[in-house]
Amino acid sequence: MRTYAGIAASPGYALGPVYPVARRVIRASRRVITDADVPAEIERFRAAVRKARDQIQALVKRLDTELGSDEGEILGSQLLILEDELVWDATQAVIRLERINAEAAFSRAVGDIIARFMQMEDQTFRERITDLKDVEQRVLRAFPGHAPAALQPPPEPAIVSAGNLAPSDTAALGRTNILGFVMDEGGSTSHVAILARSLGVPAVVGLRGQAVRLRAGQEVAIDGNEGRLMVEPDSATRDQLLLLTRKQVVVNQKLAKLKDLPAVTPDGHRVRMMANIEVPLEVSEALARGAEGIGLLRTEYLFFQHGTIPTEDEQTAVYGEVVRRMAGRPVVFRTLDVGGDKVSDYLGAKREYNPFLGWRGIRFSLANRALFKTQIKAIYRASAEGPTKLMFPMITGVDELRQAKGVCEEALAELAAEGAAHGRPLEVGIMVETPSAVLAADLLAAECDFFSVGSNDLIQYTLAMDRGNARVSYLYQPLHPAILRSIAQVVAAGHAAGIWVGICGEMGSETRLAEVLLGLGLDEISTHGAALPKIKQVIRWTGLDEARKLVAELMELATAGEANEHLAAYIAERKRARQETEQES
Repeated sequence: MRTYAGIAASPGYALGPVYPVARRVIRASRRVITDADVPAEIERFRAAVRKARDQIQALVKRLDTELGSDEGEILGSQLLILEDELVWDATQAVIRLERINAEAAFSRAVGDIIARFMQMEDQTFRERITDLKDVEQRVLRAFPGHAPAALQPPPEPAIVSAGNLAPSDTAALGRTNILGFVMDEGGSTSHVAILARSLGVPAVVGLRGQAVRLRAGQEVAIDGNEGRLMVEPDSATRDQLLLLTRKQVVVNQKLAKLKDLPAVTPDGHRVRMMANIEVPLEVSEALARGAEGIGLLRTEYLFFQHGTIPTEDEQTAVYGEVVRRMAGRPVVFRTLDVGGDKVSDYLGAKREYNPFLGWRGIRFSLANRALFKTQIKAIYRASAEGPTKLMFPMITGVDELRQAKGVCEEALAELAAEGAAHGRPLEVGIMVETPSAVLAADLLAAECDFFSVGSNDLIQYTLAMDRGNARVSYLYQPLHPAILRSIAQVVAAGHAAGIWVGICGEMGSETRLAEVLLGLGLDEISTHGAALPKIKQVIRWTGLDEARKLVAELMELATAGEANEHLAAYIAERKRARQETEQES
């Protein structure tokens, strides 16, 4: 047996034969044309786009039938690419100016967009390159003489392997006989990962060449929880996997019953359970998991997806749709957070020597007030559709907060003058993710309506470590005494000022930390959708006094290592006690 580590993209376990999938990549050959050929080439391009659009629309309808309308939106985003005026204009301009055939001109236009996405350091947005490549191949296949054979679903239950799968490829395979996916490329937020979760099958991606080496019919096992691929598993591994699968079915059935139940401790203390989302199609998953609202809506994707700065109307349409679909549940919009690991040159956020300490977050927005005000106006307009809150990233002190609130006042005045419908007032809060915000929490709390702890950056900045640097990754310790004390200080300052305090970083999605967050006194926990019911279950098991006692014990320990050991022992004892109780009952 050989084991390979990848990225856990969709949870669950699967055991079965390999079904390799490979689609021939079309390379557009370059052919010189004459002036007289230009109109015909432009028409060939338009005809190919129309055909590709029809094919995608057919796949969208198929997804609507099999998975529901929200999953169809994944391919719907590709229709937007086909309809993008920049793609149309650039392709036709290349045909006219360079006198080359339509296939080559289109590939050139798409290649320019892909090059722009490749310059972005944020993995979430780099993964969208798959969409662009998929659109390019679909259009190229729509030209006469290029159509390859359609992908066929597995004839028997199998695990699909590929270098990568475009969303339309996954849709073409359907859902019959698919036990899971293993891919060499992709990430946990890619469209294929989202589709795999919708299908309810495990997926492991980022296997760096191991998936394409698998042979048809070869038996493999995948662990979508840990991100592992096991090739030709031994009998012990097979038995363990089957046992884990049965246990997971039972656990999921129990967790599903919590969907409409609140996160209330046995002694009556309630915590709001929210979801973090990046794209609108994640709304359905959040609601399916029982989210009481959106605790963090990252707005960067809309900007990066467009490749240009979206207009106020475009932003309002997307934001308003999310608010409408949440049906009265609150949505917290984090304003644009570029810079650091999120760079987009067309926005003017350049790469810097030390980007995490540079021009990012609220610093960038305040330096680009017109862009910032446009986004604020769009969020206020969207708030007419339902309860909405506004949150500023990377706040380090009161001066930045006051400036940002000043932009909000300007935006409201302009909307009133224009007669535009908008909601008012909005709760305005900040991300607490810098040591200075922690130390000045009492001053900041006096001038905003809520705090949301961004634990990822708070840990990074407090412990002086780059969370993207493998050499210092061992320093990323949520239970470091400085982190626990920082969060406790923020909660105390917020509550003293009468405002609520939540958390929306990765700490909120770690099941083992649920009792800790409860004991720290957080009013709201915002998680990834899949983690939400697990965190809710722990809260419903744990008394507030018990959680506070645990936190007090952790705060007395001198190192993160000691805290981790103490928490592990606590969780093990709790698990043993629950099992005894269940056996007695």
